[in-house]
Amino acid sequence: MTSSVLQFARKLMRRRKFSQVINLLEANRGRYSGSYEYYLALGTSCLYVGDYGNAWNYYEEARKIRVQGTELYLGQAVILLGQGKTERAVQYYLDIQSLNPNNTVAAEALEFIRKSNNNYDTIRAYFDSGKIERFYPPLGMNPDLIRNCILGGLALGLCISLGFVIGYFRAHPRPVKPVDAKTQFLQDMQLTENEKLSPSQGFYRPLSGAGSGAAAGKESGTAAPAGTESAGMPDREGAAVYELSDQDIRSSYDKALDLVIKERDNAAHVELNRILRSNAAASIKAKASDLLSSLYKVQPAFGNLKDNFSYAQVVQDPGLYDGCYVEWKGRIANPVQAEDGSISFDLLEGYDTKIVLEGIVKVYIAEERTRQSIDGTMVYMMKLDTEKPVRILGCISQVGESFILYGVSVNQPAKGDSLEELSVH
Repeated sequence: MTSSVLQFARKLMRRRKFSQVINLLEANRGRYSGSYEYYLALGTSCLYVGDYGNAWNYYEEARKIRVQGTELYLGQAVILLGQGKTERAVQYYLDIQSLNPNNTVAAEALEFIRKSNNNYDTIRAYFDSGKIERFYPPLGMNPDLIRNCILGGLALGLCISLGFVIGYFRAHPRPVKPVDAKTQFLQDMQLTENEKLSPSQGFYRPLSGAGSGAAAGKESGTAAPAGTESAGMPDREGAAVYELSDQDIRSSYDKALDLVIKERDNAAHVELNRILRSNAAASIKAKASDLLSSLYKVQPAFGNLKDNFSYAQVVQDPGLYDGCYVEWKGRIANPVQAEDGSISFDLLEGYDTKIVLEGIVKVYIAEERTRQSIDGTMVYMMKLDTEKPVRILGCISQVGESFILYGVSVNQPAKGDSLEELSVH
């Protein structure tokens, strides 16, 4: 499986979107049957949704490829606990400690088994209450939770600020305009005087070109993983892809902030990608990351995408547009629909009129779209016609030096052979 798709699946796992992970990965089962990380991600996702049977099967497939692994042992050990095979589970936890003596999950699990005196009813009660998740393979902090905490902190700060404003207003009968959370957030995102004076990193190892991150890694003995040698990704030592002057950094950041204020999220995303993949100072990159997390509060849809990017723009530098949305027209080729209703196909971009083919893009749509028929069987609703033009709204995901498209919306004409023109509003 390409590194980018696995990374996308792992991001969904950290956000606890396990059903989406399972749909995405199972749709690619036949192509990636020999990938250890593929089966590991599927096994852990099934474990978190309570599908212990499939979790065990996927872990066993992973074990055929690689016998040892902390995540693999943790996942199988907790399943064995639920089956009452405590002695075997204990052996797995001991194996984890031999691989990683500082693993706290294995240590806590062994202590729990000792205190339970190997009583299956006690262990089973942990499963029934959901407390057993503390012994699952850890996924790290949920970025959505981090974002909510930030927004909650901003809201709390706003409440405190309003308290001071109200107190001041009562003491001084002059109108005071309260600051809303969005305005306060954008004010906080302004560059400080120090950041304006020194916007670039103190140390920067320049690269020879936009796609030379992997080569730089090889020279230092830390080559980038397969599938990540692209113009949009820094190498492992943090060397930037875009070497910007101080003026370029200030200009790009100010432009991104102005676009966020104007709610042109897609255009802002490009400038923020440029900053995050450049030699900008760490504090500026942190602010760029916060701005990035504030984008797309309104889900992009046909008719509200204010800034679109052409295939010719994206193919020149996919990393610069990674995570951005595009609306393209073309025709469909090689559609493959999985049992759960998810689908993949090749988009012949620009070929909607059968005159000019600009390029071919792989599209994945992982959503389930089903209904139940009168006889109780499930009928898949996603019907795509290879004989008609199609309009796709999707999110760009960089893969190596190229990219794929994760579809959000699909539109085909109900009648005729031409797409209706949409106006942006």
